[in-house]
Parts: sequence; C-alpha cells; structure tokens
Amino acid sequence: MNSLSLLSDVELDALIEKADDLFKNGKCCPIKCGGKFPRFCGAIEEGIKVASFAVHDGEEPPVSGWNGAGNVFFSGCSAKCVFCQNWPISQENNGGIYSISEFAEHIIKLLARKVHNINLVTSDQYLGKVLRAFKSIRNEIRVPIVYNCNGAQTEELFEIILKISDIFLFDVKYATNGPAGELCAIKKYADCVKKCLDMLLERQLKWEEDDLGILQKGLIIRHLVLPNYIESSIEVMNLLNEYKKRGLEFKIGLMSQYFPAYKALENPKLNRQLHKEEYNRVAEIADKYGFDGWIQDLEEEPDEA
Repeated sequence: MNSLSLLSDVELDALIEKADDLFKNGKCCPIKCGGKFPRFCGAIEEGIKVASFAVHDGEEPPVSGWNGAGNVFFSGCSAKCVFCQNWPISQENNGGIYSISEFAEHIIKLLARKVHNINLVTSDQYLGKVLRAFKSIRNEIRVPIVYNCNGAQTEELFEIILKISDIFLFDVKYATNGPAGELCAIKKYADCVKKCLDMLLERQLKWEEDDLGILQKGLIIRHLVLPNYIESSIEVMNLLNEYKKRGLEFKIGLMSQYFPAYKALENPKLNRQLHKEEYNRVAEIADKYGFDGWIQDLEEEPDEA
C-alpha cells in the first residue's frame, strides 16, 4: 500500500489545508515570497502549470523499471540554479495550465499506461492542488508516489511531503552555503537540506522493492558534479557519509551528465564540460565511503571546442 492510501480523508484534508495555507502566504519554499504576485518561483494563482506528463525511462533502474516512471514536470522553481539544464521549464516557466480535474485526468492516463509510480518533479508550489487532485482519484492510485525535489524544502512543507510520499529522489547540491550563494537563489541551501535530511533520518525510511525489483519505498540521494566545484562535491560526499553513520538508509545517484546551459554559458567557472579527472576524484570518495547506488561513468575527455 502507498502512503496516500494509508491516510484517512480527515488526515488528507488537513494536509491539503496546510499546503494551501503555505502557498497562500508564500511560505512553501525557502524564498518565502509572502505570496506576492508574480511569484518568484513562477507559480500561478489559479490552476496547476505543468510542462509535461510523460512516461519516463531516465530515472534510476528500480524507479523507471521497464514500463517507465509516470513523471509530472511542473513549471517553475524557486532555486533558479544558474546552470539548470531544464531552464525552459524551471526559469522561463513554460507549460500548460490545468484545472484540478484536468490534472487528475492526466494522472489517470499515466496510470493507464502501467507506469510504476507517479513521479512529482519540482511540485512544491502546487502541492496543495496536487493533493486535491489525488483525493478525487485516490482509489485508482495504487502505485508509489515519488517526490523528486531540489532538496531545499521548508520544514513545514517537508512535513507534508513525508506523509504523502513513498520514494524520494532527493538532490543534495551543496553541503555548505558558499557555493549555493554563488549558484542558486536559495542562499542558505545547505541549512535547508540538512534540516530535511534530519527529518528523513527521523522517519527511518527503509528501502523496499517488490518481487520484480521495482522500488516501492526508499530514498535516492542525487548529486550532480560541476566543473571547478569539485571541493564542494567532496563536501557533499563527506556530509552524506556522516548521515550514513547516523543511520540514514539511502542509495546514491552520482551524476556526470553536466553540460553548460543557460547562465552557465556566461560563467567562467561553469562554461565548460566536466573533466574526467575532476569527476573521478568525487567518484573515488563515494567508493571509499561504500555508498550503494549508481555512479555514472565519464569515459571520454570532453571536446572543449
């Protein structure tokens, strides 16, 4: 059974009301915009803005499986990373506007395609509305709910997320606030992500796959290695090792797929691809700490031309 099915109507209504209140007062992300329009993250006041509803096979193997994950890519983002590789969605807020009932219909269409889960990608700003849609079709959602996020959530919102999610695809971009201050809008990113990691540790989420190897519950922590920020990535590995020692159960997704995009093209530190030697330094640390999971390869030196 997924976490959504374990909630009573009264419990779900309370979570919806809390998420709606956080959105109304502009406290659903660390920016805490106060609800002023236009909102910093790009969220619209009426409806849900979504870039795509897609069957996706690019997540980690036990998440995508063979039928794919049911990815919902929401428009907008509060982090505003200068190197974002999905910048047309996160920065320019591209997408279509859906009512709550239309959103629910698209979730039903994904489920009809036998996806292994419903994967909410950057949904903080719309969580209350998403839960309203889920409530209307909750008896038809028999797959896990995946929360796919940048790792910097407010404590109030993350309390809701923990109660409705089965699987976390959780970014840890930075372990200290220095790099965050240079590269994203959430200047105290490291403080936020550590608080969320503490809350995940308290929940004691266990890794659980079905008989066919499809993930039902669990935490995957992702980290994208950036050129010229290798020491920052090593700090992230050190932080994750600390949480591993404290008992946090997770698998790692170490990513080498960086390429310069959006404002990174004008940034002298980020306007090139990642070098093999840089990435290998981080991968060796992950291996030394015995992290289980997926470490991407970076086989060839990039062509700087």
